[in-house]
Amino acid sequence: MQLLITDQTFDAIIFDHDGTLVDTESPDFQACKMLFDEFGVPLTLEGWAAKAAGVTDGYNDLFQDVIQNRNDGISQADLWRRLQELWKITYEQVELMPGVNRLIPELEQTGYRLGVATASNRQWADRWLAHFDLLPYFQVIATSDDVVHNKPAPDVYLYAATQLGVPPERCLAFEDSMAGVQAAKAAGMTAIAVPSHVTKSLDFSQADGTVWGLDNVTIAWIKELDRVARRENRR
Repeated sequence: MQLLITDQTFDAIIFDHDGTLVDTESPDFQACKMLFDEFGVPLTLEGWAAKAAGVTDGYNDLFQDVIQNRNDGISQADLWRRLQELWKITYEQVELMPGVNRLIPELEQTGYRLGVATASNRQWADRWLAHFDLLPYFQVIATSDDVVHNKPAPDVYLYAATQLGVPPERCLAFEDSMAGVQAAKAAGMTAIAVPSHVTKSLDFSQADGTVWGLDNVTIAWIKELDRVARRENRR
């Protein structure tokens, strides 16, 4: 666990959804890989993560790789339709990320205000949070439906902080994508990168720290970060 101590303290903790709380990214990549294989175009995990992880229009960039390698008039609309068919197969494999079932109830019991800030829409986020019985733990679910500009713009994080009634500088954010880290930092929050096996190849140097899985995050770790920050503020 790598951490850069900041001068901020935390009253609220805000989580990204896809790839941080819920592993929708592994089946997402699997569906994209199946699509690319059907058209004979290579797709690596690193290439998918760089273009699509946490990026709203990332699929359109990915589809260009297929279109440019074909001369049969295939369109983005055609590729979207086929990808949605493949999602119906791979999304049967969606699971919680390691450590979530332990950490979220512990944070609530400790008294932290909890939120979700996702680039996905509300229907998508509510679907999986309800499926895994996580919805009751969060005071706010901030989604792309709530803001004009999506990640890496800070809007969804600022909206979450406002709804929680906590200044952004007193929020700790956990993110698994570069766009998400950039959004949380732009909002004025402390951003901790939680790379998944899908996004582990990305450059998270902009984050305030890196932790390899929420199963490595404890209340004691967060409180120690809080304690050091408060001590620095008194100097």
